[in-house]
Amino acid sequence: MHSRRPSILCCVLTCLAIVGVDRSVQNAAAGESFEAGFASVDITPPIGWRRAGGYHEEISTGVNDPLLAKALVLSQDRVTVALVGNDLCSVPRDLTDAARRRAAEATGIPFENIVITATHTHGGPEYHGPLRDVLRERSMRDHGGEDPREPLDYRAQLVDAWAAAIEQAYKVRQPVSLSVVVPQQPDLAFNRRFLMKDGSTGWNPGRLNPDVLRPLGPTDSDLPFILARDLEGRPLGSLTVFAMHTAIFGGPQFGACYPGHLQQALREGLKAPQFISVFGEGCAGDINHIDVRRGAEPGVDYSQRTGQTIAHTIQKSLPLARPIEAGQLLMKSVTIESPVAPLSDDEYLAAKQLMDTLDRNGAPFLTLVDAWRKMFQHKFWEEHGGKLPQEVQAIRLDQNTAIVMLPHEVFVELGMAIKSASPFRTTIVISLANDIDFYIPVRRAFEEGHYEPTTCPLLPGCGERLVAAAVELLQQLRDAP
Repeated sequence: MHSRRPSILCCVLTCLAIVGVDRSVQNAAAGESFEAGFASVDITPPIGWRRAGGYHEEISTGVNDPLLAKALVLSQDRVTVALVGNDLCSVPRDLTDAARRRAAEATGIPFENIVITATHTHGGPEYHGPLRDVLRERSMRDHGGEDPREPLDYRAQLVDAWAAAIEQAYKVRQPVSLSVVVPQQPDLAFNRRFLMKDGSTGWNPGRLNPDVLRPLGPTDSDLPFILARDLEGRPLGSLTVFAMHTAIFGGPQFGACYPGHLQQALREGLKAPQFISVFGEGCAGDINHIDVRRGAEPGVDYSQRTGQTIAHTIQKSLPLARPIEAGQLLMKSVTIESPVAPLSDDEYLAAKQLMDTLDRNGAPFLTLVDAWRKMFQHKFWEEHGGKLPQEVQAIRLDQNTAIVMLPHEVFVELGMAIKSASPFRTTIVISLANDIDFYIPVRRAFEEGHYEPTTCPLLPGCGERLVAAAVELLQQLRDAP
């Protein structure tokens, strides 16, 4: 494989979109006020890289809009936290750990106070996991030991980019005021799992399907929005969280999907051309944009319209935003161990054979998904002895406001359960933090079956364990001085 790291590093240095002022020239606010810095780095791979979001090989043919890593660094007194949102399908633990360590060394932010998340855009690159490994090995066999689809070490350069974004955001921190509002966003997100009239479980069963009886789960219409303004009231950046799959944008080009359009719409609406919108996908494991009760709308760029709709809802709600009180910033994390489903050697070998002949064996979709899952089961038994470490993090912004970060793609009911049990008035839950993108269903869904439970290498109850860990962290933060 060729290594052309300077090409991406040059992009990191030249494409940083920084909001703030250098700390060497700013006048720091006295006391315990918030300081915030934002930075953005272009992480778009070369055209011709594999696209993510499916169980087959799809090659990128262009760039609809750039993929970005956006960092928010927030400080108060002696506490500093960092959050990076990425226009990627997921972020694997080995890379996020490496970037967090590097950023911690460069800035002094504690490792456990750094969060790296994915928006889950299906317009991002395929750059890790068993699907990528199979396709890459095949390509290397066909091209004399090189993979023309991966002309540079993208994984290493993501670590560089994430660390650089955090460091830059740290440098440009300045005094800010923070506010939060949680409007409702109806009629965009829909549960994609259904009870069918024959008693079976349907998954994305199609628009206007007459055999749909009812959804098998709820949706979460909360649209939490945290806004940072400088001391003159100018908008600097924000954090938006919404529980809906970032999987609207299709086709062979790279694209950020609706979070990219959200940033553009917020910039226009707030009249802030350098405004940086960090987006976190909420607990959207079983939620997407398809309303089966209605037919498709031809000719509509739905990802663009979704971003604009969300921005419009946010801007209408801003007069209702309440200030986040200074002096109470705190972050805690805990790592739990989740039991991995057992796997025999024969099951693993059969699954590996299926993966090795991916898209050439004619296997049904769920059979391939099952094989994909078993690759992770095998890996987790080999590396962790059947007990997968899962990190849960939580930030207290003030006595009324907290943020929870969970790994993987979490079902909506689990996020709603955390919010319901939280001692905070406003609790924001972000998924896909620091780790890869298999699903975390509710216990009931393992019995119901279909796609999401088929991806999960863990035993039933994995989601409820994350909920318990998150609620315990929130209670600790609420009780802490």
